[in-house]
Amino acid sequence: MPNPHRADDAWIRRLFFTLAVLYVLPFWTVRYLPTTDGPCHTYNAWVLRQYGNVQQYPLFHQYYEIHALPYPNWTGHAVMALLMFAVPPLSAEKLLVSGYVLLFLAGAWYLAGSVRPGERWPAFLAFFFPYNQLFQFGFYNFSISLAVYLFVLGFWWRHRERPDLRFAVGINLLLWLCWFSHVLSFCLALLSIAVLWLATLRRATWRRHLLHLPILIPQIPLPLWFFRTQGSETEPVTRTFTELREYLWPPHVLFSFSRSQLRLAEWVAAAFLLLFLLTLWRETLRRDEGRRWPVPRDADAFLLLVVFTVLLFFFAPEGMSGGTMLTNRLSLYPYLLLIPWLSPRLGSRWKTAGVAVLSLGALVNLGYLVHWYRLLGEEMRQFVAGLDPVRPGSRVLPLVFQRRLAAGYTDVFGHATGYAALEKGLIDWNNYEATMTYFPVRFRPDVQFPQLEGVEFNPGTLRVRANRPQVDAVYTWQMPEGERLRFRLARDYDEVAEKDGGELYERRPHRQAARGGS
Repeated sequence: MPNPHRADDAWIRRLFFTLAVLYVLPFWTVRYLPTTDGPCHTYNAWVLRQYGNVQQYPLFHQYYEIHALPYPNWTGHAVMALLMFAVPPLSAEKLLVSGYVLLFLAGAWYLAGSVRPGERWPAFLAFFFPYNQLFQFGFYNFSISLAVYLFVLGFWWRHRERPDLRFAVGINLLLWLCWFSHVLSFCLALLSIAVLWLATLRRATWRRHLLHLPILIPQIPLPLWFFRTQGSETEPVTRTFTELREYLWPPHVLFSFSRSQLRLAEWVAAAFLLLFLLTLWRETLRRDEGRRWPVPRDADAFLLLVVFTVLLFFFAPEGMSGGTMLTNRLSLYPYLLLIPWLSPRLGSRWKTAGVAVLSLGALVNLGYLVHWYRLLGEEMRQFVAGLDPVRPGSRVLPLVFQRRLAAGYTDVFGHATGYAALEKGLIDWNNYEATMTYFPVRFRPDVQFPQLEGVEFNPGTLRVRANRPQVDAVYTWQMPEGERLRFRLARDYDEVAEKDGGELYERRPHRQAARGGS
């Protein structure tokens, strides 16, 4: 008998993976990736890579320490640091995110084939999700965890009837990889397995089913340790139920660059709804002998899981244990979990038409992404170019007055200084993740920080005189001509360069500070 996992038409499989390869193209059309936190992650991966190189990068060892505990957020940093032994930092970042996109799409294909071996083609819907809002924020580790999450569920589903040693090793390794990527996807993976486990519990196989419990026990210590050390304090949701519903449907999580993406989100929502109704109609047409209504199939457990994640989205806090934007992240899971349940069972011609429409939509979306990456990548290049004259080994404070230019909905300048900081071994005082407790690289406890409260979003309030001992250079972006900070900087700093809206000020090394306020 033919292998059911190869039941898809070969051309559909080839088309899917051809499109998947094309979907890494936006990364390679620019020098700097236009994400918000991506430069910060790449910079800290470079710190990991060069931490022992005290001759060339002495400030890294002086200001940072490596926190080698099993925290989430290790995967992206570790992979980039290892890649940096072979390629430059910017290439390492592009290889990481390219791997993420391929892993994400392969995971969607794998999960769909695990649940519906003969009808994987709805996995083409996944092409609209890799460049989601959270990825554009630069949440690399979370994005990787989302891809691993798909493989976790697919592996568990495929092998759930044979909980042997091979299964135990495989599922635990995948879950640990998910853990070291992000805690949310890890916890959701365990909860999802629990829902699927309960939904597929049968009287005839309950003894074999119970073997899953001891197999998953090794996953318990890590989250217990994490929540004990990080605490479980929550951040309440400020959006109303209506606002949450509007964010979930259509999926506003796909919206990063311009309002035209809302039309794309509406189109994607319509495609999901159509395939959902077709699947529901086909299921109600199915009749088992002697029964008025069809008996639920095992695959229907995923529909239950979709309902579960939707409820989580509406009732979860906005943040927990230091993590933020929890509801935004949760909005991704219901769509991705619905894909493996979809089974409209169309005829050959209609299936071909469906694949063609989704593929065309994916190509249009790809063209849109390339356009915006090239546009924002040029803005990133201009921002970083303004830091070219900065002296290696400086401690730099960026002050961004205008965070959004071409894209009115994406801040690509928030941490862009990290790209220049890694190239010249700078200490970037805007390195937010080194102030957090769950990233691999941290500021040392004895580091004297500048007084920067409120400065990130109100840069004109910087106390120049008070921060002079800790700041060797100040880089301003799009500072207004009449801004009073310009005159306060002139007392202690010399403007050494001005380019494309960026102004670089360096502290005067041998001049006694003039009297006056900050």
